[in-house]
Amino acid sequence: MPFFDGVSGPIYYRHWAAEVPRVNVVFLHGYGEHSGLYHRFANSLSADGADVWALDHIGHGLSTGERGNFGSLRHLGADASTLAGLARVSAPGLPVVVAGHSLGSVVATLAALNSPSSYAGAVISGAPLSPVPWMDPDAEQFDLDPSELSTDPFYLDALVNDGLAFVSSDFGELLGRELPRAWSRFDADLATLRLPVLAVHGELDRISPIEGVRRWVGRLPGLELREVGGARHDVLNEASHRSTAARIANFVLECAELADHDRFEEERSWLG
Repeated sequence: MPFFDGVSGPIYYRHWAAEVPRVNVVFLHGYGEHSGLYHRFANSLSADGADVWALDHIGHGLSTGERGNFGSLRHLGADASTLAGLARVSAPGLPVVVAGHSLGSVVATLAALNSPSSYAGAVISGAPLSPVPWMDPDAEQFDLDPSELSTDPFYLDALVNDGLAFVSSDFGELLGRELPRAWSRFDADLATLRLPVLAVHGELDRISPIEGVRRWVGRLPGLELREVGGARHDVLNEASHRSTAARIANFVLECAELADHDRFEEERSWLG
């Protein structure tokens, strides 16, 4: 089984290899999830020419750590950077697109902000780019039911019976500390990001309401928002997962073509 040395111990990762790879996609899952929940999504992208790399965060899946305790966003970002390095070594010269869902989308967005030259673009789904209502101290208690995540019965059955996935833990305080730090960074710097960003979001997402991404349309120059009608939070594992994966595949391949063009123009300029 593949592991690498992460910030806090061994980190498990998966690689879905394309027959003829044209781009690397580094994917980061959400809180309470693990990389294996995204096998349909990853297989779809790899069939279209993307080498997909995904890890299990600290405290998740088959990786080390106390269940649910991911340490900090900085730790998650460091492990994501290590995975991106493995992808680059495996396929030198291929552009890398960073992608993530929910908590993973926050890490992916921070990775793009911290090192924009390392990535050709970013894909974020169910992204809490703005404060979410259920984290307000005065809000009513929000008890998450799996049915709030998707309308796809196949996925919900797999999720409920998956011993590696969970919908609650004792680390709500950790999320309450780390997410506001990310929102402060986004308010300060996100509008300066000059990378193409595709946000896919369920219209009926109650975990991370779509209004939090809509407020960035027009403020974040490279942002394209794809709203998926009738979809809930786990939009990559919704009933419409095939069409959503196809749009994402088109986007990451467009990012790769743009990166190749820019690199060609830079080399031609250097040669005089």
